[in-house]
Amino acid sequence: MKFEFKKDAWTSIEEGEKNCYLVANGLGGYNSMNLVGGLTRGDQALFMAAKKAPNVRWNMITGVLETLTVDGTEYVLTSQRMQEKPDLEGFQYLESFTFDNYPEWVFRIGDVTVNKKIVMVHGENTVAMQYEISKKAEEKVSLMVAPLLRVTAKNTAFEPEDAEKFTVREENSKTADDRTLKTVCGSCYQVIKGEDAIYFATNGTVAETKPTVFGPLYFSQDERDGRDETGFTVYNHTICLTAEQEQSSLTCVFSTKPTEFRENYFEAKLQEYKTYINSLVEASKATTELGKQLAVSADAYVSERESTGGKTILAGFPFFEDWGRDTMIALPGITMVTGRFEECKSILRTFAKYVHHGLLPNLFPEGDCNPMYNSVDAPLLFINTLYEYIKFSGDEAFLPEIFPVLEPIVEAYKTGTDFHIKMDADCLIQAGADLEQLTWMDVRVGDHLPTPRHGKPVEINAYWYSALKVMEEFARKLGKAVQAEDYASLAERVKEVYLPKFWNEAENCLKDVLSGNSEENQVRCNQIWALTQPFTMLDAEHEKAVIEKVRAELYTTIGLRTLSPKDPAFHEIYIGPVQQRDRAYHQGTTWAFPLGAYYRACIRYIKQYEFAEKEEWKKHIKDGIQALEQWLQEGCVAQIAEIYDGGTPTISRGCYAQAWSVGELLRAVYDLEQLERN
Repeated sequence: MKFEFKKDAWTSIEEGEKNCYLVANGLGGYNSMNLVGGLTRGDQALFMAAKKAPNVRWNMITGVLETLTVDGTEYVLTSQRMQEKPDLEGFQYLESFTFDNYPEWVFRIGDVTVNKKIVMVHGENTVAMQYEISKKAEEKVSLMVAPLLRVTAKNTAFEPEDAEKFTVREENSKTADDRTLKTVCGSCYQVIKGEDAIYFATNGTVAETKPTVFGPLYFSQDERDGRDETGFTVYNHTICLTAEQEQSSLTCVFSTKPTEFRENYFEAKLQEYKTYINSLVEASKATTELGKQLAVSADAYVSERESTGGKTILAGFPFFEDWGRDTMIALPGITMVTGRFEECKSILRTFAKYVHHGLLPNLFPEGDCNPMYNSVDAPLLFINTLYEYIKFSGDEAFLPEIFPVLEPIVEAYKTGTDFHIKMDADCLIQAGADLEQLTWMDVRVGDHLPTPRHGKPVEINAYWYSALKVMEEFARKLGKAVQAEDYASLAERVKEVYLPKFWNEAENCLKDVLSGNSEENQVRCNQIWALTQPFTMLDAEHEKAVIEKVRAELYTTIGLRTLSPKDPAFHEIYIGPVQQRDRAYHQGTTWAFPLGAYYRACIRYIKQYEFAEKEEWKKHIKDGIQALEQWLQEGCVAQIAEIYDGGTPTISRGCYAQAWSVGELLRAVYDLEQLERN
């Protein structure tokens, strides 16, 4: 899908910075700025590199200062809100912004047009920009670009006193004192800060300047969320082009490795990128334009992981790393619907290697730290996701290899493992004590858990039952009849007690957690997953009641509320300092990823049962899925965000691009395509 924006999207700089774009490189690095080419968050950058894939990320180049000179008059094309200084308002010359899986801006000043494109080379820490300048023959036009340098670890502020540490020289200079900079086609230059370097090449004229601190930049969305709202950068050189012809172009290539300028370099890299995007579309199982776009959007989250030598899934941009729970939830959409089976298997194998006491890593840290295992859901999701992978891909040969990893997981849940995770006498899984945070509603504010879910969570026991049925089927396929009967018997006992214990007669839906506390009767979105596992326990009457309850109190067109608005603990808005936001995080805030499960539950019900409202349900789902096309134009273009307000969702919050949001909604789109086809 091609997303186009015109001047009415940036009638002011405040309007122009509401939305952004994202291009990732498959290593953890990315290019992300707002529609007018500026920054609204400190974690956005023209060039965010991954020194070690995927999480050792460095903000190399924040942005660029762009100055166009036409017949002696200078025009600043850069747009950036500043603090204590006038804003840069180049957006007033911006005619259009287009995102067709890469960004493109068109500026116009009189008869002069500047077309700017950026491409990030997949699999490399390399960003290339090209400016195409069109003018009349008699006009004197030049363009000067000054990269705004940072060269700091992500989430680390640039200190203005570090400006003097930056130098620039030709890469083949004999000494650091050799400052002779001449533009020679094929030359490679270096920006050096201590042991760190940015290599760049260009067909423009490079000139060194005195290191100049630029800032403070104002990050409006960081201020909104209670983060540091300002930041500094430095520039120490310019890249210039005098447009001698009616059609001229300036190319700038930035990388973490030596690079050379070559004629048509940008065009070649852009074509390579387009070819890669087309391969994603062709591999995808989705058939609609929306499904194909989400398949391409999903690629942003698939990354190399250097420490394991395999693939991983980044949870969200610009904040999150790769987490176990998020990976297992996102995996079916991100890799299965997209036809990326080998990458899916690589990720599953990686997690299989790190099973510990029956648990999966919830976080793979970098360096010498040990993985964190505080997740009761990830191991059970792992088993169910494996079932879906084998079913989707037909890779039955993987089963004998992976089954021995699954058996200790089930045994650990039966007999007990870390974090008070254990099967109780009623065969249901209980977990958590004290300040342990084990489900996805895992916020902790000091010594307080805003969403305490210690006890027997509704979705965990739905995962548990399904995992047991999966193990039964796997064991039968492998000729392990005795084990299969044991799994079947235990699953039946779980099913016998699940509905009687979890059903909330007063609300006509499932309880959220069996804890003996008032929270257990809260109406929450977690119950929807009881309807979407490979194997489920509810009958038609109770499934329909759950769907109708969720639709009545939790449904929006971009996600499900985490708590019913009727609940006294409901928070309408997610905004402010971190503690204020965390108290609202799961107390009504709308999350996108459960919406995928809701649609899939509806579709599954339509396929299984005959009922009077079937056509109305179909229309409801189709209208909701169609609304996603509008949401793809809000926030981060072509992506789905982490969260939205619980009261009236209108703008994205949290991570502006979230793996499980895209993955789960892609699954829903795919399921609707299959329903329509049949």
